[in-house]
Parts: sequence; C-alpha cells; structure tokens
Amino acid sequence: MFSLKKRLIKKDNNYSRFEKSFKTKTGTSFINGNPDRISINKSCSIIIPFYKNYSFFKENLIALQRQELPKSNVEIIVVNDGFSVDLDRIIDKTAKVYPITYLKLKKNYGRAAARNLGLIYAKNDIVIFLDEDIVAPKDFFLNHLIRHNFCDSCVVVGLRENISIKDLSHCNRQPNFKKDFRYKKFIPNNWKNVYRNVPEDHFGRWCFPMKESDYFKKFGKERIVGIWTLPWMFIACNVSIPRKDIFKVGGFDTRFKGWGMEDVHLGAKLIASGLYLVPNLTTTVYHLIHELSVEETRDRAEEFTRNRELFNQLKKEPFIIFSEGEWKKKVKKHFANKFTIKYFE
Repeated sequence: MFSLKKRLIKKDNNYSRFEKSFKTKTGTSFINGNPDRISINKSCSIIIPFYKNYSFFKENLIALQRQELPKSNVEIIVVNDGFSVDLDRIIDKTAKVYPITYLKLKKNYGRAAARNLGLIYAKNDIVIFLDEDIVAPKDFFLNHLIRHNFCDSCVVVGLRENISIKDLSHCNRQPNFKKDFRYKKFIPNNWKNVYRNVPEDHFGRWCFPMKESDYFKKFGKERIVGIWTLPWMFIACNVSIPRKDIFKVGGFDTRFKGWGMEDVHLGAKLIASGLYLVPNLTTTVYHLIHELSVEETRDRAEEFTRNRELFNQLKKEPFIIFSEGEWKKKVKKHFANKFTIKYFE
C-alpha cells in the first residue's frame, strides 16, 4: 500500500480537459467566467463550524440569505463547537430562505471534528465548507455548483479578501481575489528556518502561485511554488467538493488540534485520491478579521508549527480508502451523546 506522500508525488493536477469542455459548453472560462442560462443539476450542503464570534457569524448568514439558488438546491448545516451562545434567532431567520440543521456539541472538539459531524448530516451532491467569518457574494453558491456541473473530479477552490467588519459595512464592491496569498505573496528571508525543504532562491521575493503554476495546472507531483505544494492551496473556509469523495478519504483527521493544517491534510488526501484542485476567481469571498492579542498570536504560531510537523508525519502513513457507510458509522460512534440537534425550516 502506497503512502500519502508517494501518491502525491505521482499525481499531476492538469485539469485542461475539464477546462476545455467547460469553455465549449458554456462559452466562458472555467477559472473566472460567469455562464448565463445554464441549468444547475447539482445540489449543495453548506457546512459552517461556529467557534465564538457571533457578529461575524451573523454577517455570514445574512449574506447566505441573499444567494441566488432556489431552496431545493441548498441545505445549511451549522455546527456549534461547544459554545454557550444562543444562535437560534439568526438561524431561524436564515431558515426562511434555506433549511438549516443545527448541531450543538456539548464541548469544544476543534474544527476538524466539528466539520466531520456536519458531514454525516450532509445529504446533497456537493459540500461547500465555509467558516463563520466568511461573507459570500450573492452568486457564490451558483458559481461553485456550475463548475461541478461539468467536472465530477474537481475540487473548486475559492479565494478570499481580508477585511474588518467596520470596512465591510460601507463596502459596495465584489471581493478582490488579488488580495489572496494564492494570487500574490512576498516570501521573506526569515522564513528559511521554518521551511527548510524549500530552495533558497524562493525566499526574499514576490511569489505569484496561480500565475507561476498556470492556475494550479502545473502544481502537481509535489512541485514547490514559493514555499507551498499543491495541498496548501486547499483552505476549508471556501472550498467545494463532491460529498462522496470526502467520505472516501476519511474526512478531516482529528489528530490536528488548534489552528491550521487540518484542511491542507484533507486537500492532500483528495488530490491523492485522483481529484483536481481548480481555483475559481468568481467565488472569492470576504474574510472578516480582527486584531489578535499577543497571546493569541503566540498560541496560533505554536499550534501551526505543531500541526505542520504532524502533517509531514501523516504523509508517511498508508493512504486508505473508506466506504461511506464505514466512515459515517465511525464518526457517529465517536459523537454518540455528545451533541444536540435542531431542524429549522
């Protein structure tokens, strides 16, 4: 049995045939087009883990209330990761537009576990992962799903622009994908001690990951662009995946604790299973941010370092394929009597 790392070394990310097919059938670009008059034959389950920021979460749901897809195509699953905040009122208001399943854990288990719990209640074709601090434009669902209409083997990766909630209140434009690190990022020399496997000439310069990889098409086989390999382009705050494929690779690994890398690891498993990561500029979102305290910054750095080391270790493990029933049974057993559930419609 091959390890995850060996699978990744063999897997390219050249999705050109899907890109050409999309162009032929819709007359527009797979990466940044907005096709008109295309019938959507897919449905989506939106999974949002709630951590603790009610004001951010409220903005998230307000934006989802404005989406352009009909009710029959969408379900929303909110997972409260153990916080004693009353979400019923804002959830009930959003449920007048789209049905919501509300899962409330009795204690905090972390984002990987919360998303896994959401997954076992997801019923639709495509899963879209959002974080509580994401504000999506009104055509967000539509632009994610329309790509899956024409590509059953793609993971659609949306971008983000960081913004404060104060600035959001008077912002009347679409989010700018050029503000995302996957479009442009300066790589300082002082990162050399952290990313020791990266060639020295990658530091002290601006990197343009999408441009340098031809929009990820030349980013496979563990090629390093800047300081990143392809799985690092997968961020679970804005990404859509065929539901059956998430079950097949075993969902999120709950050995990741704290901040970061649980999504990169899932991305790696999806790539290794045969899927293609495709960036989509039309699904760019706002990412609400607030200033971190010194303690929060230190804790995140420590958690990220620990999780990055864990990711490198897990890549050496055998790559296992699960059946949907097998994986669901495992997760349900883990969460037995650990959460409550409400349905809002």
